[in-house]
Amino acid sequence: MIFKQLLPFIWRIFDLLCYLAALITINWTMFSLNQIAGGVTLAVSFAVTGLVSELIANSTPKGGD
Repeated sequence: MIFKQLLPFIWRIFDLLCYLAALITINWTMFSLNQIAGGVTLAVSFAVTGLVSELIANSTPKGGD
């Protein structure tokens, strides 16, 4: 029973770590090419992260009675 609750939690943490690693790698690579490309990529990364967090926040059911 504990594994049915623990494994999805671990999987969510793993997904988050992979997402962050991908963002860091893409942004670092673009900054290595040139500064303007890095800045644009960083702005797109922030925009996508903000959009995803809003979609997740709006899709979760609100608490109530």
